[in-house]
Amino acid sequence: MVAFSVTAAALFVSLLAAPQDPAATTPAEKPHVEWQRTLADALAVQKATGLPLLIAVNMDGEVFNERFANTTYHDAAFIDSTRGYVCVVASPDRHTERDYDAEGNRIECPRFPGCTCSEHIAIEPELFARWFNNTRNAPRHLGVSTEGKVLFDRFLDQSMQTAIDAIAKNRGKPKADALAPTDDVAQLFTRRDAFARRSLEAKWRSGSFEAKRALLAAAAVATNDPVDLLRAALRTEDSTLFGHAALATAKTASKSSLIDLEDALARCDDGAVTQELVARLFELGANDAAAARLAAHFDPNKKGVFVAKPWSNPWSAKRFDPTDRATVEAELDACEAALRQRATDHEARLRHSIACIALAALLVRDGGKGAELWFGDAITGARKVQEPALAEEAQAVLAFAAWMTGDGPAAAKALAAAQSPRDTTRQPDPFLAGCLLELLTQSIPGTVYLDVEAARQRSLRSEIDIVRVAMDLALQRNVATERGLLAGIGLLEFAGLRHAARARLATVVGMFPSSPAAHERWRNRIAVDLGWNAVGKAYATHVGQAQDNPTAEWFAGYAALLAAEQHSRDQWADRALAAYADAIDRLPRSVQGNADFTDSAHHYVVLALGGRAELLLARGHAEDAAADLLRAAQLREASLDENDGLQRKPRAIAGRVARALEQAGKHELAARLKPILPQ
Repeated sequence: MVAFSVTAAALFVSLLAAPQDPAATTPAEKPHVEWQRTLADALAVQKATGLPLLIAVNMDGEVFNERFANTTYHDAAFIDSTRGYVCVVASPDRHTERDYDAEGNRIECPRFPGCTCSEHIAIEPELFARWFNNTRNAPRHLGVSTEGKVLFDRFLDQSMQTAIDAIAKNRGKPKADALAPTDDVAQLFTRRDAFARRSLEAKWRSGSFEAKRALLAAAAVATNDPVDLLRAALRTEDSTLFGHAALATAKTASKSSLIDLEDALARCDDGAVTQELVARLFELGANDAAAARLAAHFDPNKKGVFVAKPWSNPWSAKRFDPTDRATVEAELDACEAALRQRATDHEARLRHSIACIALAALLVRDGGKGAELWFGDAITGARKVQEPALAEEAQAVLAFAAWMTGDGPAAAKALAAAQSPRDTTRQPDPFLAGCLLELLTQSIPGTVYLDVEAARQRSLRSEIDIVRVAMDLALQRNVATERGLLAGIGLLEFAGLRHAARARLATVVGMFPSSPAAHERWRNRIAVDLGWNAVGKAYATHVGQAQDNPTAEWFAGYAALLAAEQHSRDQWADRALAAYADAIDRLPRSVQGNADFTDSAHHYVVLALGGRAELLLARGHAEDAAADLLRAAQLREASLDENDGLQRKPRAIAGRVARALEQAGKHELAARLKPILPQ
């Protein structure tokens, strides 16, 4: 017993399955208390049944808490007592890594079945505000009448039986037939109890295409906020069902479903459906700041901003190649010669300052010394430029140099001055214009991230607009940098514009096909928004379009390995086997086109062969598993002792395969594995 702190219509009926209680236990599942998912659900069930509310508070690691959670809450007599209540549980401890799998199915808490961990964590502050009397204790059990009166509040007792007796004594009697098990789908969509929610979700998982479409049609007019049903439907790979799910979400989403609206917008390619989703955001935004903020980022009626002159003017031809040190140094020499002849040649001094930041940027790129000195020279020179027509460009030099040397306030001040709107037809230096656009795409997100909480309370539409314009200009004028583009895309992601971010990440990967950072951002964005199956499809398209095919095959093979590991976590063996096969095929093809990939490609093939062997063994195909492991040893034996993404070593997998072969009497094949078995 301890105190604790917590931070924390009729058309579809014939299409649906026969009545079945999804709460019915299997032989391997212990009976448990029927926990409701949220306080809003519990209060609705209390109103429908007339039963008192039973609030259980629990935490990990203390004797009475452990006995309640692991024994009492599974005891038949105690469970029978709780049938006279509407039950909720609060616990600050997480017992699963995730609340949903990749298909949006709930992953229930093993300690409190019926709830996800986030549900029993999130409910505590609501309960505290209403009934805990400013104290937090566990274990604790409260009974609350339908009128809100506390019937009992047991904590810090010397015996668990005191609370158990209070629960038995104050149990209520439900109204006749209130929330009885039913297979009437229309009725289920009006109920918020855990049974009704489980029933609908089970019908989704087992239903045919037509049954699922009927469920979604009913969900669109539901009154019970069917969030978990729609959450699973939004992750279906069927685009038609997804469209129905998105429309249903647009019609029923509450402020607690903002993440579902954002998820739907991240995937939706249908303009009309997108408009419905955004319209729902605006409806919710009338009373919810977070919804209003997200809606503003999608508002099609807002006028965009533009980069001020001279940066929006056409750009002149390059004076030098900023990626080639010899031409940069030649430009420096030419400018210095001009300044020796006339010290007041402001054009030459500006050109000299631009060349200084170009050389400094090359030194940064190549890991050379002295970059800060050249940035310093650029700042000194730019401050000497007195010609008004050159003022914006001089300020751009100051802004970029200050940013690169860590002087954020100076960079922000100069950047604002560089964008002062002035009617000019002057064409800026293309390299300098590129630097300014890169700075816009880095510094604006950087400023937002300085105070994330404040940024979450307001619209970022103006910042988003200017970053988008800067990225578009940089791409159009062929001066975009990977660093600047990724920073700008990060702002889009932060603002919830994930569909736009994903499209731009595809562009970045096309421009920088050998960049690990670009590929990591792209595949992770696809995986989150569309699922790991979509990652494989995207990479198949990428390989087909790539000019550098070996590099594309390497990254596609590596992505397939990651997908296989995630499918293994989700216990989707067929998908995992297909992804492992894709990795095993693609990575060697990268070696055929570019020998530099040999070592890394073979390493990841070994991990893929090991992972596939584990799955084959589980399916009873130990001989095929052995063949994979023997091939792995020939490719790169050192990798047998490396962990894959699931913390498994191929050599350890070989040990399990050898034991299975011995047990099956296949001693000769088991003996062939002996050289690679753990010592």
